[in-house]
Amino acid sequence: MREATPTDHAAIVGLLKCSLGETMLPKSLDLWQWKHVDNPFGASPVLVAEEQDDIVGVRAFMQWGFSQSGQFIKAIRAVDTAVHPDYQGKGIFRKLTHTLTQACRQEEYQFIFNTPNSKSMPGYLKMGWQKRGNLPIKMAVVRPFGWFSGRKSGESKENIQQDWPASLLAKVSSAEIDGLQTCISPEFIQWRYVQNPLFRYGWFSDGESYLCIFRIKPHQRFQELRICELLPLGNARKFDAKDFSKQLRQQVSAYRVPVITFSGESPVYFRSFGAYRFFSVSKGPMVTLRNLGLEDQQFDELFAPQGLAFSLGDLELF
Repeated sequence: MREATPTDHAAIVGLLKCSLGETMLPKSLDLWQWKHVDNPFGASPVLVAEEQDDIVGVRAFMQWGFSQSGQFIKAIRAVDTAVHPDYQGKGIFRKLTHTLTQACRQEEYQFIFNTPNSKSMPGYLKMGWQKRGNLPIKMAVVRPFGWFSGRKSGESKENIQQDWPASLLAKVSSAEIDGLQTCISPEFIQWRYVQNPLFRYGWFSDGESYLCIFRIKPHQRFQELRICELLPLGNARKFDAKDFSKQLRQQVSAYRVPVITFSGESPVYFRSFGAYRFFSVSKGPMVTLRNLGLEDQQFDELFAPQGLAFSLGDLELF
């Protein structure tokens, strides 16, 4: 095992394709560069396993930053991992993950978070990860019969607002809340949403008090309007709910979506916007955590309902 270098990137992408296939997230050098090198929080820690100069295993963690009352918390997100089919079942995944975890502990990362699937979950739990629970989701059904419209597509591109004014992004800030939330900055928005090579995101704003970033996510028979971020601008602690409601209705009409979703942990609290009333469901991704450097009490607080404030954009797979 050794640390990955830039000259390994092509072989790593080849291994990911061989081991995992393309699925809904195509693998490419451009995607790896954007995800693991261009990340504004810093380049990803990556380990590879070699056998006779061939890379047969890879484990990557993304750097991530959280803020709370102006304090920056250094964290990591467990993401890409793969083992060549000929070498599976030999403990390579566990060795890579354990070794990289210990290395990150020495670098003073405070905790790891991720959203493993049902197949990988048991392995993470054996290595010390703990279930935090499913992200609570708020949902509004806005066109009840739209579920059966049969409207579906690939990643929607029509009418998406692609002009992201720098003057607007410069006003973005993190809300002052009790729990941890992703450290939001103009650089983060540029990287995560504007330059994202996988998905196209839209936005709307009144230019003064809020910025809403959304994605039209296709499903088999309908499309979902996913509110990825609802962010205050400047020093605003409140936003123009009337303007938000008006612009949200315009997006619903433009895309004919039957459902809107929003994180139940968002620091922006609301019950409804205009005619759209939200109710809570427990269908979000399962979040797991691993402590690296927090005091026990601090780590325990992350499991409380207000301990973390994940947006839907935070936990999307990309």
